[in-house]
Amino acid sequence: MAKKKEDEIPQDIDAELKSPKFGKPNPQTRTGYFLNVDEKDKKVDIQLYETLSGTTILEGLNISKDVNLNDIEKGVMCEFQLDELKAPLSKKTVDYLKEQGITLDTIIQFELKEFKIIEEN
Repeated sequence: MAKKKEDEIPQDIDAELKSPKFGKPNPQTRTGYFLNVDEKDKKVDIQLYETLSGTTILEGLNISKDVNLNDIEKGVMCEFQLDELKAPLSKKTVDYLKEQGITLDTIIQFELKEFKIIEEN
């Protein structure tokens, strides 16, 4: 039997990582400010004052169709309404990642639903 390349990810694990199955959105409210706006891809980076899933910086957030990019001001304090989506990984994928030195059992994704400015500069 031919030995697999060690850097080749098994197909089923690769598929699970590329297309995670997210559960129902969990609404979250946090305060912070915009760091960056990518108008081309309609994504934003935000800095939060309170942690969310162990972090205070969220990069590459998808934004809701209801959010107007022209209303976004960088560095201005806002209240963010976010949807947190979680996709638990299968035991097989968790074990494979552990063998690679990666500790990960859930993929978490956030979407910016809306925001309001709470303090102008």
